[in-house]
Amino acid sequence: MNFFSKKNNTNLIAILFITLVISILVLIQRFDDFTLKTNLMAFQKREMQSTVNNYISVIDHMRNDMIDNMEKNGLEYSEEDIKQATLTFMRHVIHETDFVNGAYLWINEVINFDGGDNYAIRQVHGNLKDTEGILLSTSTPDAQGNLPYLEELNGIKENGEIFYNYYFKEYHSDNISEKVTYAKLYEPYNWIVCTGTYLNSLYDPAGGVSNHHKIVFYTICIILLIFSLLLFTHLIVSNILSSRKLIQETEVLKGKINKDSLSGAYSRTFGNKLLKEYFNNFTTCGRNYSLAILDIDNFKSINDKYGHPMGDCVIKNMVKTFQDLQNVDDHIIRWGGDEFILTFSNIDEDLEKKLGKLNKTIANQIIITEKGEKFQYTISIGASTFNEKDNTINDTIKRIDDALYLAKRNKNSFYIIR
Repeated sequence: MNFFSKKNNTNLIAILFITLVISILVLIQRFDDFTLKTNLMAFQKREMQSTVNNYISVIDHMRNDMIDNMEKNGLEYSEEDIKQATLTFMRHVIHETDFVNGAYLWINEVINFDGGDNYAIRQVHGNLKDTEGILLSTSTPDAQGNLPYLEELNGIKENGEIFYNYYFKEYHSDNISEKVTYAKLYEPYNWIVCTGTYLNSLYDPAGGVSNHHKIVFYTICIILLIFSLLLFTHLIVSNILSSRKLIQETEVLKGKINKDSLSGAYSRTFGNKLLKEYFNNFTTCGRNYSLAILDIDNFKSINDKYGHPMGDCVIKNMVKTFQDLQNVDDHIIRWGGDEFILTFSNIDEDLEKKLGKLNKTIANQIIITEKGEKFQYTISIGASTFNEKDNTINDTIKRIDDALYLAKRNKNSFYIIR
């Protein structure tokens, strides 16, 4: 009896031990499955977040680049123009990009942050292009009655971003699957940039993660990493290619804006910016400059007697003469007609000698017309420097205008108001 009892106890202990070992192994396997699922989901979320952030970075870079180019060149634009150009670019990129694991990307624009019907408009959708332009409602349920649009909007309002799950029909299929989504707000345009993927594309939610699925997991990790790098590279290259023409046109336009086409002097547009910069340097750090204004004496008579082409020739000749005599930091700006503003950054040099030399050099030149006629011309110059009483650059310009008037009274001369 005791023998059988001992044998039964041994068998029971053995069974319990085997059961315990099996239970531990199952728990380890389940824990391993759970850990792998958790790590896989965490990795997937990081990749989704990285993808959306990359897209938002490209959107913001392109928007700011276009605004900078417009403002630098003094071009008029509206925020709506920039927005539509950015939207067209992003729609092209998203439509042309192939995503993996059934993932795709879309952009919704929030119209009313209070939610309700027509609270947002779908601007871009990577898979469902025919839905672009439709209005959305926070009361729209998913396949299981959840309200994903409402959940998304509440998360965006609270944190500016959100991860959430909902049930949606798979692309090109009638299967309903759970989907994980990441959404983030791009505030300048109230765009919610989203990406999502179905959970069954990552692992089998019913039976744990098998060894085969573990291999798939690491393969997916590598693919996602490569995909993220390729996507970022694709977006940057696409942005560069799309912006190249704009940059080239901007450079051409910049040259036209900064230079006067006839004389080769700087344009008045450029001159206004330069003079304001100089005046700001004077008021903020005390750096002073000499300014002068000149015009060609009796210029109308030259045009009337020899014709406008010769008048143009005189203007170009006068500008070239100044450019030959100027220092590297001096500028000549065509202010209008035959009137020019000169800037001298080094006021330690003798301004009187510089203006006198320019006057004398001009007066000694001989212009020959196409008919062989010879004539000479002169200029008058008024000059001054910034002073503490100047409130704006216009005060200085008025002072050199007054000096020009006094120079003309002295005939073919220059006058400096100290």
